[in-house]
Amino acid sequence: MKYISILKRSVFLSVLVLAGCMGSSKTANVHILPTVYRINNVSSPLATPAVDEVVRLKPDKVHISACRTTPNAKIIQFNVELQARLKTEITGGFFENCPEI
Repeated sequence: MKYISILKRSVFLSVLVLAGCMGSSKTANVHILPTVYRINNVSSPLATPAVDEVVRLKPDKVHISACRTTPNAKIIQFNVELQARLKTEITGGFFENCPEI
């Protein structure tokens, strides 16, 4: 009887662990400002180092936050480089107050 109880408990804990692993998703937050790309501790005027960091993280989603004054070309450059190297969901939005200004 104890064996069945231990087996049930093991199965229950395994299901919880698997559900936690499958349900969690990583999101990388990228800030694209008028003069710089930022993610974690990477800050660069070029898109490539920021894309390298996102690819290294292998997130399920990438959220891009940009300033309304950020040139569209900067955002497009990041998106094109990222899509060429990593197929992931991308979301985006604008800062209410640009942190660079």
